[in-house]
Amino acid sequence: MPRTLTVDLNEDRIHAVEVSPSPFETTDSFTVELTNHGTASHVHLHLDDALSRVASLREGNRYVSKDESEAVAISLDGDADRPVDGVLEVVTGYGAERVEVPVHVNDPADPHVDVDESLGEVHARREPPTLGERLRPVAPGAIAVAGLLCTVVAVVVASDLVAVLVAVLAVVCAVGAWYALQ
Repeated sequence: MPRTLTVDLNEDRIHAVEVSPSPFETTDSFTVELTNHGTASHVHLHLDDALSRVASLREGNRYVSKDESEAVAISLDGDADRPVDGVLEVVTGYGAERVEVPVHVNDPADPHVDVDESLGEVHARREPPTLGERLRPVAPGAIAVAGLLCTVVAVVVASDLVAVLVAVLAVVCAVGAWYALQ
């Protein structure tokens, strides 16, 4: 959303006022840029009741010299309830010309997303995972299966020495699986 409301003065004729964009939308404080294209002018800015509940204007009266620009800050209260629809009035020529600009103040929590240039940047590729990183999720299950196979072999093979060795190997596998799952 734009943070500047442009007001062109005296462009086509004396006291002429052209505003863009209109209507104006914002979620934060903004600037009114008064650009005078002709003779010096007095400009009065006024916030209506609805807009003045969420916004403030330090000085609403400005004198803009010939071919000069003036920036006027309009501050929004961050704690005020939103959204708000209001009107900013721009008056020149001591009331001869009057333009009402609809202003919509959105809630900053709205899901509007500003996209900047970093979205188009190319990022370095992530290195492929190492063998260890790929095996880490399946290691506890593989150790448990090896322990179970060792137990089956110990039961099938009746030799005392082989049975003891296989049983010790099964216990080691079971303990390894338990630690791997922690």
